[in-house]
Amino acid sequence: MIIGVIRVAAALLLTPLTQRHLQPFAHARADAENEVKLILQRIEEDTLKLRDEIENAYSQRCSIETLSQCSRGSFNGCSSVFPNQQCMEADELVVEACGGGGGNGCNALWDKTTSIVSIPSALAQGKDDNPTDPMLIETACYTLLAEDYMRTKYENDEIFWDSYNVQPSWTYFGSHNGLFRKLPGTVDEECGNYDPRLRPWFVAASSGPKDVVLVLDVSGSMSDYGRMDLAKEAAITVIKTLTISDRVAVIAFSDYAYQVHSDSGTDLLVRATNENKKLLIDSIQNLTDGGATNFHAGFQQAFDALERTIEQEYTSGCNVAILFMTDGMRTAGPETDEVLSLINDSTKRLATLYNRDTKIFTFSLGAQADRLATKEIACSTNGIWTPVDDFDGDLVGAMASYYKLFALGLGDDTEFTAWVEPYEFFWTKKMGTTNSAPVFDRSVDPPLFLGVVANDVHMDAFEQVLGENAQSSTMLQRFIRLSTAQCPKIDLSDCQLEGLRYLAGGEEATCGICDSTDYPGIIPTECPFKPDLPKNLWQNTDVEGVKYEDRACCEIGSNVPSEMCGIPDEIDTTEIDTNVPKEVAPAAATPSTSALPVASVSYAIPANDAQVTYGGVTAAQKPIASRHLNPDPEAAAQAPSSQQQPTNASAKGAKEQSHDQLDGGKVFCSVTRVAIPPPWVECDKCGLILSADSLNKHLETQHPCRGVLYGDAIF
Repeated sequence: MIIGVIRVAAALLLTPLTQRHLQPFAHARADAENEVKLILQRIEEDTLKLRDEIENAYSQRCSIETLSQCSRGSFNGCSSVFPNQQCMEADELVVEACGGGGGNGCNALWDKTTSIVSIPSALAQGKDDNPTDPMLIETACYTLLAEDYMRTKYENDEIFWDSYNVQPSWTYFGSHNGLFRKLPGTVDEECGNYDPRLRPWFVAASSGPKDVVLVLDVSGSMSDYGRMDLAKEAAITVIKTLTISDRVAVIAFSDYAYQVHSDSGTDLLVRATNENKKLLIDSIQNLTDGGATNFHAGFQQAFDALERTIEQEYTSGCNVAILFMTDGMRTAGPETDEVLSLINDSTKRLATLYNRDTKIFTFSLGAQADRLATKEIACSTNGIWTPVDDFDGDLVGAMASYYKLFALGLGDDTEFTAWVEPYEFFWTKKMGTTNSAPVFDRSVDPPLFLGVVANDVHMDAFEQVLGENAQSSTMLQRFIRLSTAQCPKIDLSDCQLEGLRYLAGGEEATCGICDSTDYPGIIPTECPFKPDLPKNLWQNTDVEGVKYEDRACCEIGSNVPSEMCGIPDEIDTTEIDTNVPKEVAPAAATPSTSALPVASVSYAIPANDAQVTYGGVTAAQKPIASRHLNPDPEAAAQAPSSQQQPTNASAKGAKEQSHDQLDGGKVFCSVTRVAIPPPWVECDKCGLILSADSLNKHLETQHPCRGVLYGDAIF
């Protein structure tokens, strides 16, 4: 009895005390959630403002002023030197090629005031990697109009994120035709490989949440002409674009059909997390071909997986896309008429019972594929057929038909943005996420899809406010909720659908329903004066063809690539004297026979131990081994004979030449400030030794090079 009274008394005393301790915690948690909500709201508002800027710029794309300022108005991420480049601090940017950051005095260059442009190599076929497609040129021109806004936004972001001790990140636009513009400007590592249309942030904003089922033909005929490899590449391309707002399944079929699992035993669509996508990609890569081709089995398995998933309420709750990939040769199972009946009956069932709009996309893989059956399936089911050539190089564009259709359902939603699962940023090696929004020409009906704007944001601020790890399940669920809030509503006329077919595969892909003049809001309209489009978009191509380390790496405090950065471990740099005063002594008229031309500054070192300073190192005294070039005897023989020429290097120079060969070859002519012109220079592109007076003409006629800066003039 006494013990019971004591317990009751203790409970009465302790309960209010516990509540008093919990209440401040609960309030603090609520305050933290509200703060994060405000941060997310600010980011989304910034994304929509950038979208408005791009849409306004598009409306001015055909003006004479827009086109005139576009000529030589942009910087190429692979070949241009930026106007206000500086070296990032170690916590801003970590580049392994530059030695991993500021620990060794090296990091990467960037320009906070300038946007850069990247174009996939398959789309940049003109001189100096310029695009030749008028629509791509127009895109480069009108997006340049938004650069001032992007610059101002970055300046404001620096102030806002400073309170969280977080570095602002990138702002960018990816166009529907493959062009990418971002600020701050940074050097592209893999030239011509980046395509924004492949990125999850792009597809998330252009299509919204969706259920995607890929149906892959793995029959024996797929072994011909490399079709199996093409099917795998196409499927993996699609999977990589999916985000946490999507659900996905992969069906493989030959004589029969089966589901390719992302984890053990599931027969449902799975959420497209980074982990699930990796498992699916691994499974696809391990598929083998063999057997007959049963279209009916593939579609039946796809609809069964969809219905099972919907019944268990495990889907995105939005639109459904079935992507059917085959070489087009049906050799087993029911005839095509029965396949069409299955598709039409199943799509009606999903619409009636579950209110799901299902779209069928068929793809004929390879130039030798039988296209009749797959096109018939698309035309008979209100779908879209796309031929995928194994040689045209634009697989991304070929696989884009499904998200371009869904994008049309977002044109009237002016508040839609999408989030992606937190991931490690390439540049900073920190966790971050991306908020994106679709861009449209809203002057037509339906609005014409132009591309996607996006803002990157580091997760540091969320971790600070919430006390959660960026990779925690709680953090992931927060972004899942943000990403599944809106579903695009698709209501297209027959002619609008026909226009999408035309975009997917040209006249061959249409179903004969409408004339090409009846594709409102589907086919972009080109500016009326093609001859006035600029032929050259780039302000300069001074580092074209130069390897990444020599374009990107800088010495802390410098605004040019440094000879001290990116040096391979096997090169001995212990003898380099970095404490020489930055002075230049008078040079003799005749070059020293013992001095080597320095490739990174592209001149011969003057005689009498004249001091030419670059990167804090006196060239005549202790040149850096990995940046020396041994003049080629044959090239030297072609040099002007009116002056004495430098001789071949000593044995030490020959050893240093081998290091340069290990380092990937010759490097570019960087801007280097010296007092007087040296009499000899070596062209880093071809090894020719020539007089300084003839350098400009040689570079202009043979290949671009940045030259040497004498006083305030670049030669």
